[in-house]
Amino acid sequence: MKKLLITLTALTLFCAQASFAQTGYPNDITTPSKTPTNAPTNPPVAEQSSRTQDNTRYRSPGGFFLEPMLITSQEDTTIKSSQLPLISDDTSGKQNGYGVGLRFGGHASEIFMLGLDARYSKTQLKDSFYETADSNVYDLAPFVGLQTPYFGIRLLAGYVVTGENDPASGVQGLDLKFKEANGWRVGAGLYIAAVSVNVEYQDLTYNSTEIQSYGLVDRSGGTTAVDANNRGYSVSLSFPVEL
Repeated sequence: MKKLLITLTALTLFCAQASFAQTGYPNDITTPSKTPTNAPTNPPVAEQSSRTQDNTRYRSPGGFFLEPMLITSQEDTTIKSSQLPLISDDTSGKQNGYGVGLRFGGHASEIFMLGLDARYSKTQLKDSFYETADSNVYDLAPFVGLQTPYFGIRLLAGYVVTGENDPASGVQGLDLKFKEANGWRVGAGLYIAAVSVNVEYQDLTYNSTEIQSYGLVDRSGGTTAVDANNRGYSVSLSFPVEL
């Protein structure tokens, strides 16, 4: 009986030792932590900051800007030729062409704009009396503007305070230069980043005319009160740049 007890005790100890060798004690094994499958994975702080900077454009509180322009225009013209000697009727026609321009001024928060708008164009005048002539046109206008920041819609309004329309000589050597331009220019644009497409309407009156020559008679520097009027549209592509 005693031997049987000793034998059973030895077997029990041997089985217990084998069992501990297979399973081990709880403190002997480090169980890796598991991340819940539905838990959000956040990128590093530096990466988050970089993404935030990329997605958020800095908006200037104010400053100066330049805005070069490429312009095409189409206008209806009227020359008050009845004010000239021996001519009883006014004449009408069209003036189309291409040009360049530059807006310069200041802005507040990239929303409000104030500045000067200078333009120069090479056009062709087709008039029922003056006939066809190439023309050099320039004007200068203070302007104001309103736009949504970053991208969207812009509204522009200006008043031309000076300008000239100088066509080459026309019928029978008649050579006129229309001066002292005044009139309104209004328009709207759609812009994204540093590119804007603008459509504008203007109504200009040239309040005096210089008769440079008529036939074989050279009257350079002579002026008259002949008026001319240009009304029409222009489409421009502009590139605003903050200084």
